[in-house]
Amino acid sequence: MLSIGFFIQAFFLGLALSMDCFTVSITCGLQKTLSKKRTLLMAFFFAFFQALMPLIGSVFSSFAFDFLESMTSWISFALLFIIGLKMFLEGRNYKLKEKVFDVSSMKVILLLSIATSIDALIVGISFVGMGWVVGEQLLAIVLIFVITFIMSLTGVKTGEKVNFIKPPFALITGGLILILIGVKTILQHYITAA
Repeated sequence: MLSIGFFIQAFFLGLALSMDCFTVSITCGLQKTLSKKRTLLMAFFFAFFQALMPLIGSVFSSFAFDFLESMTSWISFALLFIIGLKMFLEGRNYKLKEKVFDVSSMKVILLLSIATSIDALIVGISFVGMGWVVGEQLLAIVLIFVITFIMSLTGVKTGEKVNFIKPPFALITGGLILILIGVKTILQHYITAA
């Protein structure tokens, strides 16, 4: 029988994991280039990878915890930094008639999905330490998917509603936010390792 404590813990875990996706979704919504279909696609891929990574982590929890922990932080940082820097530079060199950084492209959506979710590998590894059996782990993964999907949709819609931010500023701000999320990932790794 699943306890209320499990649901509370799994819900807040899903909410915490979805925060990076929520923030990135806001920056993507600010660009005003996402169609309804692409918005749903972005939310799906953010949620899919956010749920997939803990699943992979739980499957491989018996292998090289320290190696995975250090690698995921650096991979996440590198992806977010590269995408963020590209957005920032395009915002600095913005020209009205030029095609700007396209957050609606599948390549960008997939890279952002991986970058914002890769640190969730460690969460999956910790499932066993939480005392969760396989059924509880799978339910937690479903909750993570649902929460991230909803938060990503909310983020995009929030960004789209903000009309006073112009495209160059949105690109610069979005790029800086992605870089800061990447830096936060590295700092969290070294703070928890200390």
